[in-house]
Amino acid sequence: MDSLARELALSTVLVAATVVIHLIGLDILLRLTGLHVRRFKSQWADVDRLIVPLGIVIGLFVVHGVEIWLYAGAFWMLGLLPTAEAALYVSTSAYSTLGESGQVLPEGWRIVGALEAVNGMLLIGWSTAFLFYVLNRLLEPTEEADHPLPRGAIARKGRPRG
Repeated sequence: MDSLARELALSTVLVAATVVIHLIGLDILLRLTGLHVRRFKSQWADVDRLIVPLGIVIGLFVVHGVEIWLYAGAFWMLGLLPTAEAALYVSTSAYSTLGESGQVLPEGWRIVGALEAVNGMLLIGWSTAFLFYVLNRLLEPTEEADHPLPRGAIARKGRPRG
């Protein structure tokens, strides 16, 4: 298999794996958030207005961390970088689109780093949309059936929106 085909095959596997990880991670975050606001909601909405977004953001960091480690593990196991720390740095740099991977990965593997950057950009955008959606839903003061999160669960009472 030539170099480009090998890079594209590895990138396809890694992108597919990170999308599955992201789907599962967002589903878990959605369910945990729903569990919190239904069963563990504090008497003070202002506390939940801090705890819930903080929990979601930390959860998103964990999901992205797993995805970054997946790429780092591939770089390290293939012997493309000398240490786990170097692989993690290059992977984090590529995923966050900082752009170090093209200068560090050996020729014949740079496309994987570039595609990790595209993958990371899309997954970070997806996480941003998820965070916006969940917080908007929780801060909206009206209730709607058939949704895992109750609308307005941590909204301030008595304040008009707008």
